[in-house]
Amino acid sequence: MIDEVAPAREPLAEEPIPARVVRGGARRPRRMRRARPTVRSGSLAVVLAAAILTGLALAFQGFARWAGEHPGWAVLLGLAAVPVLYALLRGMPHARDLRRAARAGMAEAEADALAATRTAPPVPVDEPADPPTRTQQPPHLADAFPPGPEAPTLAAPFHDGRTAPLPEPEAPASYATEPYAPDWEPQLEPELEPQLEPEPEAEAVALTAAELDGVDLATLDFAALDPDTFEEAVAALCRRDGCADAETVGGAGDLGADVLATAPDGRRVVIQCKRYGPENKVGSQDLQRFGGTCWSVHGAQLAVLVTTSEFTAPAEEYADSCGIRCINGTELTAWAEGTGPAPWGPGATLG
Repeated sequence: MIDEVAPAREPLAEEPIPARVVRGGARRPRRMRRARPTVRSGSLAVVLAAAILTGLALAFQGFARWAGEHPGWAVLLGLAAVPVLYALLRGMPHARDLRRAARAGMAEAEADALAATRTAPPVPVDEPADPPTRTQQPPHLADAFPPGPEAPTLAAPFHDGRTAPLPEPEAPASYATEPYAPDWEPQLEPELEPQLEPEPEAEAVALTAAELDGVDLATLDFAALDPDTFEEAVAALCRRDGCADAETVGGAGDLGADVLATAPDGRRVVIQCKRYGPENKVGSQDLQRFGGTCWSVHGAQLAVLVTTSEFTAPAEEYADSCGIRCINGTELTAWAEGTGPAPWGPGATLG
């Protein structure tokens, strides 16, 4: 019996392993990548575990409430839930495995980077020229550069072929050769007239009550009196026209009353005096302060405000509404001369 010899099998042709190009032009065989867990799968596992634990906590809360009502069934269900929980916990990925997979991926990436740097061809670098030896001396600077123009000196002018020499300045003509003749004639400033010094203001006249009683009030200049004398002059006018008890009460605590008197008809008269200049008028604020005290504090039945100046329109409106009689400088002069009425006399008007 002839033994049949099995024909020799031809070796299988090995498939070429794909290669990949590495930085620098070198090629090396591509290795098969191993499947490794990613960070995304680990995050999904953590989220899933958290959801499961939350559901278990809620279920346990409801189960505890139900178990309190049915203890027998609760024991049976608890025994049946033990293997289910065990299977769930065993199937969950452990943190140790996740860390191990992350370390493996980082180690593989570092190995690939190291292999790429090793297989990269060296970068050609220009070699420096050989340093000169002791026998070879460096060329002198004067030999390396061509001779240039000579340095300028103070003795000779500097000419480099690009700058034109400046002409020598001409000597200025002497100013002493020609007489100075100005084109304009000086004008003399006109003589200033001597300024007259302003005349000093006349001092205010101060008189006592006894002196005022002996003075003709019709010829008295009320604007030339000082404030105290002006109040005394108004009181003298009141005594002259029938108010025998008129007296001045002005001072720091007068509360708006300067002269108090009793009219011939028996009314209590309260007068406030304002000796103002012609440019200063009595305003509504003065009338408001006087109106706040003349009626309630002094019990006036006739309130009068006398001034050497004028009243503003708001002041006159306020006086008209409150019943205060206003005597300006013109009316005061007419009262003193007898051509105008007294504040309480016939023909006296409000405002």
